[in-house]
Amino acid sequence: MAQGKKSYNSNNQNYNNNNNQQKVKHSGAKNTTYTPSTGPNKGVEQHLTTGWRLSKGELISIKCVTTSKSQLSEKGWFGSVACTFTNTKTGVQSFHWGTMQKNGGKVVIDGMAFVINPRAKNGGYAGTFLRSN
Repeated sequence: MAQGKKSYNSNNQNYNNNNNQQKVKHSGAKNTTYTPSTGPNKGVEQHLTTGWRLSKGELISIKCVTTSKSQLSEKGWFGSVACTFTNTKTGVQSFHWGTMQKNGGKVVIDGMAFVINPRAKNGGYAGTFLRSN
């Protein structure tokens, strides 16, 4: 009898521990504004949004930065933002053009249906989005 009771307590303890575990984060993003002191964009304010995403057990690192082609629209969005995706495990890189919100640093890549949002809760979000019509 004592053994059955002990088993019940250990199962109950495992059940409680599983419920108290924090959810694992699968993506994140940050936004930075800086002014380079050297190079072709010397003295020009640059906007940088970085992000990361776990995809099928592999870490994807994302870097989006304004370029000399980036023009600010009346609505506060930069066009022609250079985005580089790097698989940190294999080293494979891919390049995409996106648009970036000046105030929040949110980057949208329409061709991939991908968004990088530093202001999302829990430290930002990088991943796919669905359009609502």
